[in-house]
Order: sequence, then C-alpha cells, then structure tokens
Amino acid sequence: MKKLLLLALVIVIVCTGCLLIKNLLPGTPGSGSPEGDFAAFRAKKMKLPARQEPVCLVAVGDIMLSRGVAGEIKKQGGDPLHPFAIIKYYLKSGDIVFGNLENPITPGREIMMPEMTLRADPGSAQALQEAGFSVLSLANNHLADFGSEGLLDTLRYLDEAGIGHAGAGENEEEAFAAAFSEVNGLKLAFLAFTDPAIVPDAYLAGVEQPGIAFLEQEKVRAAVQDARRKADFVVVSIHAGREYESEPDLAQTQFARLAVDAGADLVLGHHPHVVQKIEQYKGKYIIYSLGNFIFDQKWFRATRVGLAVKIFIAAGGVERMEFMPVFINDQDQPQPLEGEDAAKVIKKLGLQTAGEAYPAWDPESRVFKESTRYTFYANDPKVKSRLIKNRHFDLDQDGACEDFALRDGKLMVAAGTQTVWQSPDEWWVDDFFLGDANNDGVPELNLLIWKSGSYGHHKPFWVTQEDMNIKNHLFIFKLAGGVIKPVWQSSNLDRPNYEAALADLDGDGKNELVVTEGDYADPGRREPAVWKWNGWGFSKIAYGEPQDT
Repeated sequence: MKKLLLLALVIVIVCTGCLLIKNLLPGTPGSGSPEGDFAAFRAKKMKLPARQEPVCLVAVGDIMLSRGVAGEIKKQGGDPLHPFAIIKYYLKSGDIVFGNLENPITPGREIMMPEMTLRADPGSAQALQEAGFSVLSLANNHLADFGSEGLLDTLRYLDEAGIGHAGAGENEEEAFAAAFSEVNGLKLAFLAFTDPAIVPDAYLAGVEQPGIAFLEQEKVRAAVQDARRKADFVVVSIHAGREYESEPDLAQTQFARLAVDAGADLVLGHHPHVVQKIEQYKGKYIIYSLGNFIFDQKWFRATRVGLAVKIFIAAGGVERMEFMPVFINDQDQPQPLEGEDAAKVIKKLGLQTAGEAYPAWDPESRVFKESTRYTFYANDPKVKSRLIKNRHFDLDQDGACEDFALRDGKLMVAAGTQTVWQSPDEWWVDDFFLGDANNDGVPELNLLIWKSGSYGHHKPFWVTQEDMNIKNHLFIFKLAGGVIKPVWQSSNLDRPNYEAALADLDGDGKNELVVTEGDYADPGRREPAVWKWNGWGFSKIAYGEPQDT
C-alpha cells in the first residue's frame, strides 16, 4: 500500500511539473500569456466557416420625375436631386442600386396634371446617377410616351451618366439583352419585361424597331437562360398587374414563376403602384410589387407608400433582405415610414421578419432617433463566420486604385503587384471599411480589430500598466506617399463593434460613424449607435438631442 501511495505521489508531482512547464512556455494556447491567449483566440476564429462578403443590392419601386414631381423640383429651385434628398444616404449604401424609371428622359414641353404622357428633363439622368442608381428597368408603359426619339434619348442620357439599363433598346435584340454588373467577383445580370397588355403595340421593340422588351413566353425564357449562362445571379424586373390592387393577379404570378423556372434568382415587380406580397418559389424570391418610390400620386395613401429593400447576395443566393417602408411626403420625397404604419406594410409581405433597431435622422425635429428595420434571414443568422472581403479603392487619391484583401483575419493592401501594408500577425481584423471618418476631405482605412492590450504604442502617459486581455478596437489609417500611417486608434472598446459604416445621415456633408455595438459576455445583445468626429476622437450622439445646423 505504501508503494502505491508513493507511486501516486510521484505521478502527481510529475504531472504538476509538466503543467507548470507548459504554462511557462510563451505562445502556447491556454498558457495565460498574451501570446498564448491570442493564439487560442485565433485558433478559435479559424474554426469558423469562411464567408465571402455579400453584394448589397438596393431595390426600389417606380420612379417618375415628370408632371407633379417636375413641378415640385421647379418650386424647390430647380434642383433635380430634390426628390432624393432624404433617402440618398440609403441608396448610396448599396453596391448596386436598381429601380424602375417610369418616364423617358428627353427635351420637351412641361407636363401638367392630370396628363398621362410623361417626360423628364435631360438633367434627370445625372441626378439619378448622383443619387446612387446604377441600373434601371426601362420596360414599362411610359418609356415610349415621346415615341422612338424619346426612348433613344433616354438610352443616350443614361449611357452618358454611366447608368446601366435593361428592357429597352434600338431593336428587339437590345431590348431583351441583359445589363451586367460585377461586384466583389460576383456577376449579376438584370433583365426587364413589361406585360404587352398594358402598352400600345407601337411601344414594343421589333427586329428593326426601337422599343421595350415584353412578356412573351419563349422570348423571356430565352433571355433569362442566356443571362443564366453568363452571370452568377439573375434579377428579372416585371412590369405587370392591375394598378392599385393589393394582390398580384394571374399574369404577374405566371410571368414571375416563368422567369424563375427559366433561371432567375430574384424577381422584382413594378406597375401596381402599391406594395404587394413576397413569394418564395422553388427557393427563389418574388417581390410582386415594390410600390411607388418617387411619384406624384398623392390622392391615395396606398400610392404614397412604397418599399425599399437591401438584398444581400452571395454565391449561394440571397442571404437576407432588409426592408424599409417609405412614404412619399408632400414635397414628393420618399422618407422612412415609422411605427405601426411601417409594421402594416411589412405584415403585407407575408415573410417572417425580425425587427432590429437602427439609427435614423428626423429632418423635421433635427434629431437622431432609434428606428426599426425589418430583416428576413434566408439562413440562420446565429451562425458565426470569418469574413472574406475584397475592395478596389483609391485611398491616396492618386488616380490609381489599391487592392484591399481580408482573409483569415489578416488584411493586405497592395498597389499593383507591390504590397503596401499588411496587418500585424498579433491582430485579428474582423472587418474594414473605407471612407472619410474624420471629415477632413481625405478617405481613410478603418479597421475593426482584436488584439492583446489596450493601446500598444499609443498608451497615454497616465496609464502605468496595460491590461493585456484580448479586446476590440477601431483603428484608422491613411495612405500617404505610399505608406500606411496611423490617424487615430481607440483604446479597448467597452462594447465591441460588430459592424460599422460611414454615412451622412443628416445631410450636413459630414459622415457619421454608424456602428452595431455588442457585449463581451453576451454577443447576442447588440445595439446600434451613431458617433461623430469631434476633432480629436468620436463623440456618441444621443437620440433625441437636437443637432447644430
């Protein structure tokens, strides 16, 4: 028995000694050293599935810049950007912005109420581009209101403004051809068709006749299949249905499902001028009607309500959709719809959405307030991942874009074949975003990182001992003379930033920092916040507090 006890004691001493030696080794996961703790942190992050950054497609409804809207623009000093003033920040947050242009852009006489022949001035094309639009549907019942000349003018003005378009052309082949847009390595195709029952025959494209693409079964199938072969994701816009009806009719349903059967990944509906439901069909999504976005139909509340949606698209399809109901005010400007009115619109869609808080600007009371965005998740939102993200951006404003590549927590910045900078091995970069964070007129590289310690080389003189736990930080850098230089670096954040972006929410020409903040102990508790650069750092903006003019 004594021999057994002695042997057990020896085993305990040996094991304890091994454990002590292990804990003294630097860089060993779980060793209690900063290096070891960070190695364990990185190893845990690397076990998460990799996720390519999705493309954000912003889609809106009918855009009409003629008649009463043109009159309101004139009343407001002739600024063609007036209709977009409140919502421009939202549009610019998308990688691609799509809507239905419900009028030709061509010179001509003033259009008065209640005329049904529509026309917008040539300056409208540049205003659409400045507002953020990158692709427009032209297949509708008003695009050819000023004949072939008005249609061709529209194509020319949009081309000059750099706006893609689908659904109209100098002939049938062009009208049925897709417009393509590639973002982050994902190629999207856009097609647009209108129901021939709602337009005169003279509006329809022919072999040698300018016009719009129309919903003819075989032609639609062939166009979608061709786009499917050339693109990773196919969006089809359908202009059909009965005006002012809250439910899609048989023609809408048949045409939308035909598009999906032919290979469309997403169908966006226009023409009813009111919001209609969303259908999931064979794993794809059909938004039957987005309603009005900019229009002068102010005689019914339903025609003043529309739907703007951010659709996040990855290689596997739609990841999630964020819906923002809008209301067209008396100045013909869409603005976010709030409260019960917004909830009623969302209920009409027929999808299970999660209400999530986000910051919004109230132009009347000139305060920031907490609003609600409604998110539909196609996949489980609780599944964590490590981000893969690529950007091309001219950070030093020398006329040549740099390449920014984030993978496995490391960010690489390159100019051509030359590496300009890479994040240190002792950092884990969750995400990055590009833009003017300190409002000095020069864009910066903004990083959300995890690292041991609070301050690094920038520890204030009054801090005598640094906490070496792993914490979240916001670091800001600039590129000057081919060198990445620090602009501002935060200490450890009490509430980690899980998401961050720059946006001029209040339209004062200066960016706000909009973040989603979390909690160390409970990552499920996340709240939005707005911060503004104060000259030496960021100050949090309190909701409901009036802002300086």
